[in-house]
Amino acid sequence: MNKLEQEIIDTIAEEGEIDKSEIKLDSNLYDLGIDSLSSLEILVALEEKYDIRISQNRLKNVNSVREIIRVVSSQLKKKGTEI
Repeated sequence: MNKLEQEIIDTIAEEGEIDKSEIKLDSNLYDLGIDSLSSLEILVALEEKYDIRISQNRLKNVNSVREIIRVVSSQLKKKGTEI
Protein backbone atom coordinates (compact mmCIF):
# COMPACT_ATOMS: atom_id res chain seq x y z
CA MET A 1 0.00 0.00 0.00
CA ASN A 2 1.40 3.38 -0.97
CA LYS A 3 1.41 6.57 1.10
CA LEU A 4 -1.65 8.09 -0.58
CA GLU A 5 -3.70 4.91 -0.09
CA GLN A 6 -2.72 4.76 3.57
CA GLU A 7 -3.53 8.44 4.15
CA ILE A 8 -6.95 8.02 2.53
CA ILE A 9 -7.68 4.92 4.61
CA ASP A 10 -6.63 6.85 7.72
CA THR A 11 -9.05 9.65 6.79
CA ILE A 12 -11.89 7.20 6.13
CA ALA A 13 -11.24 5.53 9.49
CA GLU A 14 -11.17 8.85 11.33
CA GLU A 15 -14.19 10.45 9.63
CA GLY A 16 -16.22 7.25 9.56
CA GLU A 17 -15.20 6.23 13.08
CA ILE A 18 -14.08 2.83 11.81
CA ASP A 19 -11.14 0.70 12.92
CA LYS A 20 -8.44 0.98 10.23
CA SER A 21 -7.96 -2.79 10.24
CA GLU A 22 -11.52 -3.19 8.87
CA ILE A 23 -10.81 -1.05 5.80
CA LYS A 24 -9.43 -2.75 2.69
CA LEU A 25 -8.88 -1.25 -0.77
CA ASP A 26 -11.86 -3.16 -2.15
CA SER A 27 -14.16 -2.40 0.80
CA ASN A 28 -17.58 -1.08 -0.14
CA LEU A 29 -18.39 2.09 1.79
CA TYR A 30 -21.92 0.92 2.58
CA ASP A 31 -20.57 -2.38 3.96
CA LEU A 32 -18.31 -0.35 6.26
CA GLY A 33 -21.37 1.45 7.61
CA ILE A 34 -20.69 4.67 5.71
CA ASP A 35 -23.85 6.33 4.45
CA SER A 36 -24.09 9.12 1.88
CA LEU A 37 -23.67 11.86 4.49
CA SER A 38 -20.59 10.19 5.98
CA SER A 39 -19.08 9.65 2.54
CA LEU A 40 -19.60 13.34 1.79
CA GLU A 41 -17.84 14.25 5.06
CA ILE A 42 -14.94 11.96 4.10
CA LEU A 43 -14.62 13.53 0.67
CA VAL A 44 -14.77 17.07 2.11
CA ALA A 45 -12.00 16.12 4.55
CA LEU A 46 -9.93 14.77 1.64
CA GLU A 47 -10.56 17.92 -0.40
CA GLU A 48 -9.28 20.02 2.47
CA LYS A 49 -6.32 17.76 3.17
CA TYR A 50 -5.09 17.74 -0.43
CA ASP A 51 -6.44 21.16 -1.53
CA ILE A 52 -8.47 19.64 -4.35
CA ARG A 53 -12.09 19.89 -5.52
CA ILE A 54 -14.22 16.90 -6.45
CA SER A 55 -17.31 17.53 -8.60
CA GLN A 56 -20.76 16.33 -7.58
CA ASN A 57 -20.89 14.10 -10.68
CA ARG A 58 -17.79 12.23 -9.57
CA LEU A 59 -19.21 11.80 -6.06
CA LYS A 60 -22.18 9.83 -7.39
CA ASN A 61 -19.89 7.05 -8.62
CA VAL A 62 -17.84 6.68 -5.45
CA ASN A 63 -18.89 3.48 -3.67
CA SER A 64 -15.62 1.92 -2.57
CA VAL A 65 -12.32 2.79 -0.97
CA ARG A 66 -10.53 2.10 -4.26
CA GLU A 67 -12.84 4.55 -6.08
CA ILE A 68 -12.10 7.27 -3.51
CA ILE A 69 -8.38 6.67 -4.04
CA ARG A 70 -8.83 6.82 -7.83
CA VAL A 71 -10.75 10.12 -7.67
CA VAL A 72 -8.29 11.77 -5.27
CA SER A 73 -5.32 10.52 -7.28
CA SER A 74 -6.85 11.86 -10.49
CA GLN A 75 -7.45 15.29 -8.94
CA LEU A 76 -3.90 15.41 -7.57
CA LYS A 77 -2.50 14.59 -11.02
CA LYS A 78 -4.61 17.35 -12.60
CA LYS A 79 -3.26 19.73 -10.00
CA GLY A 80 0.29 18.58 -10.76
CA THR A 81 0.91 17.33 -7.23
CA GLU A 82 3.38 14.50 -6.76
CA ILE A 83 1.68 11.43 -5.30
